[in-house]
Formats: sequence, structure tokens, C-alpha cells
Amino acid sequence: MSKTDEIYQQIIAIIITGISQDKIAQLIQQESVKNSLDKTIKLITNIHQQLEQTIDGYGESNDYFSVSLPFAVPITHWLEYKTNSSIVSAIDSMTISEKNINQSNLPIFTQLMGYTPQFCLPNLKVAESYSAAIEVKSFPADINLIIEQVLFNHTDLNLDYNNTTKTIAGTPQRAGTYTIQIKWRVEGYATESTEIEVIVNPDPNSLWKDIPADEKDPYFKPSLANQYIESTEIKIAAASRRGRSHAHVGSFRDDDFFVEHLANGWNITIVADGAGSASNSRKGSKLAVTTIGEYLKHQLLDTENQSLVSLVTQWDHIATQQVGLQFKNWFRDAAVLAIKQLEVEADKTNHAFKTYSTTVLAAVTLKLGNDFFAATFSVGDGAIAAFSYKDNLRLLSVADSGEFAGQTRFLDNTIMRELDFYNRIRIGKWQDIDYFFLMTDGISDPKFETDFQLNNKDKWYQLTNELTPYLETATDPSKALLDWMTFASPGNHDDRTLIVLW
Repeated sequence: MSKTDEIYQQIIAIIITGISQDKIAQLIQQESVKNSLDKTIKLITNIHQQLEQTIDGYGESNDYFSVSLPFAVPITHWLEYKTNSSIVSAIDSMTISEKNINQSNLPIFTQLMGYTPQFCLPNLKVAESYSAAIEVKSFPADINLIIEQVLFNHTDLNLDYNNTTKTIAGTPQRAGTYTIQIKWRVEGYATESTEIEVIVNPDPNSLWKDIPADEKDPYFKPSLANQYIESTEIKIAAASRRGRSHAHVGSFRDDDFFVEHLANGWNITIVADGAGSASNSRKGSKLAVTTIGEYLKHQLLDTENQSLVSLVTQWDHIATQQVGLQFKNWFRDAAVLAIKQLEVEADKTNHAFKTYSTTVLAAVTLKLGNDFFAATFSVGDGAIAAFSYKDNLRLLSVADSGEFAGQTRFLDNTIMRELDFYNRIRIGKWQDIDYFFLMTDGISDPKFETDFQLNNKDKWYQLTNELTPYLETATDPSKALLDWMTFASPGNHDDRTLIVLW
């Protein structure tokens, strides 16, 4: 054993009377004990020096305390002065006996050893289930710190400490900064108490205001809209909800939709998203879906076009060409007519045409037994898709990205002058289509995040699995969709509009 270890043993025997040599040997094997003794010796040495200067008149030239390695004075000298030092005598008065241990005569760890633990807890959130262990920092890893009790002085915290799992768990009920008291100890030392602050963050949902839109506004639009259609061939649920960003400031829902199931089996479904930066876009989206919807309805009910169902049923090369040409003409004419209606409204109110800016995603569908036909037209972001669990995913809309991130295209005459205008029209017929979707970017952005992810079938699996309980169990699935649309998605607070056919 080294000379230093022998000295450590003597000090421990001085501080803790009646301790066995085996336990002393175990203690000095711990680096933290040696460090604590070093700190204690240094503290006693400094105070002893002050006492000597005060009582005996020693000044700064006192040679007795000049040795500094590894302590402020030689440790052997410190031991020699034990019987004469009032400081050491005070420590002796706090010694413990292994045969008679009680809290009243135990030393205080933080005072004697110089270590003060820091307790930490992750932040909590109102109404969210919480479970976390208390983290201890600034404390030697080889010293066993025991948490005996945690006191919660606020009932709103609704938390408990589990002494078995060593975790704090519960569901806090109110936001704020709270103080909790932790009672802890180290074996052989008295129980100590430390207060820490815990932060309960508010539920983000509670921070959003829901200010009604002005019902006297000439372009007033309800914040919620839904429609459900059920026939022997198909079910259609449509829902549109004002986004949080609009509700927070009392502005209007800019999205709109059009849904119609015709007696001859055709379905017309359209969604539109008015530009958030355009002051009259709520009217623009309404005019666009109504104009296009009514035009397509007129064409599909016209007696001259009743052979269209036979062509779709036939679906050979010639029939495909004829159906494709028909819908290309109809969608182009419908878009021109919608733009004209927007221009008329802008002239009538003396507003700029751009203030009515809106996207449009339209689909005409027909279900024939196990076959599903769709003709689609799209301008702007959002998505149209035919989804099959058995077969595949068909994305039937063009990803319209603007010049900068977050921008898109809107229905206007520049769209009509595009050389590739007809690429905006998709036509097809497939089997085993389980769901057909139209949605604005208020749905597609949080659920798919990027245009590229719109082609990810796994994302569509997730969406359909999420929606199925709402569509199949509700009396009115369109109302259930409105409830589903309240889902939280950080950074995505736009209007949400969705139409599902199945």
C-alpha cells in the first residue's frame, strides 16, 4: 500500500469512528472518495490557516503552510495537528457508529463531500401522457444516489413518483412552471432535499383561436362544408374545413368542392383551393367548381352523349380514342368557361383578376361492376389518385410547382395557351379500384410532404388505413371526415378538402 493510501486510511478512521479496516480499504479504492478527502483536507487547511493567523498572529510569512503538493499543507502535518484543531474536533463530533445509525447524527453529504447533484426532467405537455426518469447530473457515477421521495406541491400537475421504476408519470392538466421537491440521500449520510423547476408546455391546439368569419361579407363562405352520396354503385363523401391559420385571424375558408352523382351513373367530383394571398380567392374557387361542374353535368346528361357509356364499356382502341377526344374537348371548354366567369366577376366588382386565383382538380368517373373509369383534369397542387390494394396506384394529376418553394399554378389564360395543355388531362379504365381520391394541398402536404412522395404507394396505404374507420363505420362518412380533418400536423394549417369515392 502506498504512503498516500495509508494517510487516506488514517483520515477516514479519524472522521468515522468505529469503522473496520475492510470497509476503509473499500472506500479508498473509489476515486470519488479520494477526491472528496482531498477537497475536505483543502477546506480544513484553509480554515485552519485562518484560525492560526487570527489566534496566534501568524501572517502571510508562516512557513508551516508552504508545502502544496498534493495538498495545501503536507497531509502528515494535518494529522499531527488533529488534536489541536477546533475544526477537526468539530468533524469528530459528527462521527457515526455502525452499531447506532440514525438520521439525527448522520453527516450531510453535500457539505462534507462537496458534491451537489443536479436533477433534471424533460418538459411536459398539457393533456399528454408523461413518463420519465429523473436524470442526475454533476454527480460521480460510482456513488449511489437514492431518491426516497418526490413531493408535488400542485394538484394540476397530476403526477406521481414510482419508487420501483424510478420514474415520474402522469398527465398534467395545466401549463406553467412548477416546483417539485426531491428527497434523496447517499448511504451513510442524512436525507437531503432539493427543489427543481419543471415546465409544462401548453397543448398547441389550445393556442389557436377560432374566430368566426364575417357573415355580412358579400363573399361569405361557411367554415365547414360536407356532402354524402350513396347509390347502389358507389359511395361519395366530400368534406371541407377551414384551416387553423384562417380561423386564427377570422378569415374565410378558401377551398371549395362540387359533387354530383347523375342518374345515368356518371359521377362529377371537383376540388379547388383559392390562393391564400388572393383576397377574393374564396369566390374564385366557388365559381370555378360550380362552373366546371355544371358544364360537365350538362354534357353528361345530354341525349347526344349517351353513347359514351357504351364506349367506356367497349373500351377497345377506337372507343378509347373517341372517349379521350371527348373529354379533352369538354375539360378545355369547361376551363375556358370558368376563366370567363372569373373575368366577369372581376370586372363587375372592379377587382383584379388575380384576386380570384384558384387551383382546380376535376374528375368524371363511372363504375361498371368491377371496372372503374376516370377522366381527370388538374391545375395546381393537391392530388387525384385511384388506389387499389390488389393492383396498383394511379396518380391522375399533374404536380404543378411554382417558381419558388410553396408556390403553384392557378387557373388562368396562361394555362390555356400552354403547348402541353392536354397533358393535364388523364383518362383510364381499371379493375379493382378500392378508393378514388381528390384532395387539396391541405391534405396532400401533411400526408405526403413532397410531390415525389405522391408516387409512394406506402403513403397511400397509410392514408387509406387511416380513413377506412371513418368511412365504413359512420352514419354520414362526410361528417366523420370533418372530424378526421382536425388532425395535428406541425406547419400545416391550411384549409383541408377531400373527396373519396368507394
